[in-house]
Amino acid sequence: MNRRFGTNLLAFLFGGIALIVGLKGYTVALLGSLLVLLAMGVAWLWNHFVFAKLTLERTLSQSHTYFGRPVTMQLAITNRKVLPLFGLKVRFSVSTGLSWTPAKAVEPSEAGYDIFQEVFHLNWYERRSRVYEINPTRRGRFRLEQGSLAYSDPFGFFSNKKHQVLAENQLIVFPKIVPLGGISSLDTYLFGSRAGSGWIFVDPLNRVGTRPYASTDSARMINWKATARHIETQVNVEKPSFDQEVCIVLDQPPHLPWWTASVSNHLEIAIMTVASLVQSYSEAGYKVKLVTNLVSQTHGTSPLPNNSSRGRAQCRQQLTNLALLQSFSLEPIAQVLPRMFHQMGHKTAVVLVTTASGPLDSTLVKLARRLSQRSKVAIIRVLEGAESLPREVGPADKRLAEWHIEGGVPWNDVDHLELS
Repeated sequence: MNRRFGTNLLAFLFGGIALIVGLKGYTVALLGSLLVLLAMGVAWLWNHFVFAKLTLERTLSQSHTYFGRPVTMQLAITNRKVLPLFGLKVRFSVSTGLSWTPAKAVEPSEAGYDIFQEVFHLNWYERRSRVYEINPTRRGRFRLEQGSLAYSDPFGFFSNKKHQVLAENQLIVFPKIVPLGGISSLDTYLFGSRAGSGWIFVDPLNRVGTRPYASTDSARMINWKATARHIETQVNVEKPSFDQEVCIVLDQPPHLPWWTASVSNHLEIAIMTVASLVQSYSEAGYKVKLVTNLVSQTHGTSPLPNNSSRGRAQCRQQLTNLALLQSFSLEPIAQVLPRMFHQMGHKTAVVLVTTASGPLDSTLVKLARRLSQRSKVAIIRVLEGAESLPREVGPADKRLAEWHIEGGVPWNDVDHLELS
């Protein structure tokens, strides 16, 4: 028996009782029956106008964030009528992988989604807001669905529900970025040794963004407006007087069992490595391109977008691309790279980051040697027990420069990466 049928039955019952006792002259019973009918009428009106002049707002402090940085969500509800509301339920679905404070607001539900539910009590013409802290536990895109409002009158006679009461929000969490040791050897191989101070390598009239201040920076480079905006000392990043481009290739061989814990962990460390390289090269003023055979949540197997050419905007775009990558690939990287040749400059430095556990695919090796004829090619391999692996041996003209990164540590425990 649903609530509406029970309420209608109760109304007919008390209406019949009121008619019978009224005809027989039982005044007390008549007044009691009329009082119940009056309460039901008030409850119906209460429930009918409950969502009138009621607004609900959900805002995130930011739509993009770095892994490890909390985001705040504010939920505000405003009642602009005389009718008070008691026990108004707000409910919406959120993607899994978010840690909430307070935790009692979210309960696990179906695969891939949790349920956020909160109860508000509002007087007439009152606005209430609550703030929740969100801590992402992984990279990716997290969706906050449109949600619904549910209400039941204080007497329990009627209930009402309204769907799609919120604008859909999404939160993009960038991959974890950690200090990358040994990058100087990689940079020296790719771009050569740095010249001494006093040489003109940047164009002071062409600023491409800002970055946090380092102890070696000149005070004349401080950007005070950006410093006030970020509440952290920022210095200008100037475009190099000659263009340098880096193409970072992320490879996950399709035959690997991507659903296993070890392969998934190696991939996350590889993505962390690429993210750290993207940030480092963007701050240095290089133009960075990203190529991968991994499937993107929004772009599928199509080339990843690269709308920004330098600085902070470029770094944000590439980190967003990395955040949206899924854990599996559909085709070998050796089939993807030839389609990108026309987008690479003649002197583009290429950094290949791969999770291949055994010997590299022969087709990929041939392709890398072909690329090395026109530009520098470096290979970074994420392997378990990488420190104990011997270096590749062979003739100097046929050997590819290779670096190793330890992949045996859980990615969320890694606070430093070392190129060996």
